[in-house]
Amino acid sequence: MKSIKDIKIELDEEEILRLLSSKKGNRIKKKISSNLINDIRETMKSSLELIKPKAIYDIVESSSLKPKFLFKESEKTVLAVCTIGRDLENKGSKLISKGELSKGVIVDAIASHAAEQTAEYVNRTIIEVIKDEIKGKKVTLRFSPGYCQWELGKGQEMIFNLLETDKIGVSLSKSMLMTPIKSVSFAINIGEEVDAELGTRSCSSCSMLNCAYRRLDTSELK
Repeated sequence: MKSIKDIKIELDEEEILRLLSSKKGNRIKKKISSNLINDIRETMKSSLELIKPKAIYDIVESSSLKPKFLFKESEKTVLAVCTIGRDLENKGSKLISKGELSKGVIVDAIASHAAEQTAEYVNRTIIEVIKDEIKGKKVTLRFSPGYCQWELGKGQEMIFNLLETDKIGVSLSKSMLMTPIKSVSFAINIGEEVDAELGTRSCSSCSMLNCAYRRLDTSELK
């Protein structure tokens, strides 16, 4: 089991704006204006020092994992949990409780984006670290409990039973929600027969078309 602490992420202004203003996300009912852009930029700057990403992961035998249909073609599976910590999340909550809804929602969008960026960084880093031992194998895109017909509760419980997530300050509630909220758990399957596009296909076939975090493939952009 290994931890990753030196995580460097970059915030994408356009992605944050998408989360705030897209019809899919419906996160903020405000037209795109220069004031909104300025608010996002200023909040991004002040948020950076509050983002403290950490991750922990392990590589396990896929045959030991459930549900079997998700892991049966895989030889090894990476299980990982990453987080940006509590500080930015707490800032957003305080702003909302003080009635500064617009600022609070912007902070929340930045925190969500930062968590996703952290997961992407951790994914790339793990694959780079283990590239020699998985040479010649296929690797899936990362997929999380709640996707790919992976039951949220059972998936979260399995990952948290196998990883020492307390080392990065992440815990799981009785309702299977992670604390801090801006945390991501995921798996990556490795093997000669795995479906390399597993993570993408889950979104393209998902019925939740209005999900703000939906991953688009090229066919959805036509």
